[in-house]
Amino acid sequence: MIMADVAPDPGRPSAPMLSDRILACLKAPGGGDETGLEHIDGALRCPETGAVYPFVEGIPSLYTGTEGDGRDVTDRVKSFYEEHPFPSYEGLEDFGELVAKGSRNPFSANLLKAIGYNKVVLECGCGTGQLTHFLQLNNNHVLGIDLSLGSLKLAVEHKVRNDLVRSGFAQMNIFDLAVKDNAFDVVIAHGVLHHTFDARRAFGHIVRKIKPGGVVMVGLYNRYARVATRIRSHLIGVLGPKIDYVVRTRIHDPRKAEIWIKHQYHNPHETWHSLDEVLGWFGDNGVEYLNCSPPILGTGGEDAPVLFDETDPGTAYQRVITQLSWIGTIAREGALFDIVGRKTG
Repeated sequence: MIMADVAPDPGRPSAPMLSDRILACLKAPGGGDETGLEHIDGALRCPETGAVYPFVEGIPSLYTGTEGDGRDVTDRVKSFYEEHPFPSYEGLEDFGELVAKGSRNPFSANLLKAIGYNKVVLECGCGTGQLTHFLQLNNNHVLGIDLSLGSLKLAVEHKVRNDLVRSGFAQMNIFDLAVKDNAFDVVIAHGVLHHTFDARRAFGHIVRKIKPGGVVMVGLYNRYARVATRIRSHLIGVLGPKIDYVVRTRIHDPRKAEIWIKHQYHNPHETWHSLDEVLGWFGDNGVEYLNCSPPILGTGGEDAPVLFDETDPGTAYQRVITQLSWIGTIAREGALFDIVGRKTG
């Protein structure tokens, strides 16, 4: 059962940018977990230090830039998504339309079912915020963070226009999160870590933000299945955008189709990853495997009713066969797979 918000009341004061439950999870950028943040007019303020963090173009901004080896990649990816906010909206969608789409989508519907009720959720790399908004159903409080103000402006516009209370957004750097450790029940990074300069390191940063016993879900381009996208990237200039399955069958808004093509075929930086590689990340960061989407062939994941159910990761052979099979399935949609684990410590 999905619990939806009631329709906005025009006479009711607008919702704060960040709910109290979300605000309690935040800290001052660069500060320790003993620091906190509070709302003031057009900004966030740290009561412990007095530092003020003004909203930028209406967006709560706790962003700190990347220094050293990763600066070039971060700056190029940030510029790309400022110009091409992803995934964008189909025209002027209202919240009812967004909920209907999310409920029809097996992935997002199953994710909401797995999260359950009354959770505090962090979505890293939320883009234009559709998943963050959808997951705040069932009385969940969800914070979406992204480095792109262009994307976040669309997310906040939808929040404000629909008077959504439990979804909130802030500009942050995934390598310097203004988030307290052990703060969130669920942390999601669906299609973002492979656009960072060091996906493994980024994973370590987000795991620290999960409560012990909480769940992490990370979505990445698959090393086997993403090859099909690379092949299409050499053909799309000749054959046109309809060569892409998602554009051909699912996207109706021309601007959204254009952004999808840019994201899939012209991204300034991406990396590809395997199941065994990510299982290694889990082991290094005190995370036990729960499940995978699509499931690993020949394991309990094929019959698990809930995405966060504990299942068997299978053998190395099963994992290779599974990834080869994805060439004929998820490869046409970008080759994104999600792997789920539970923080043990």
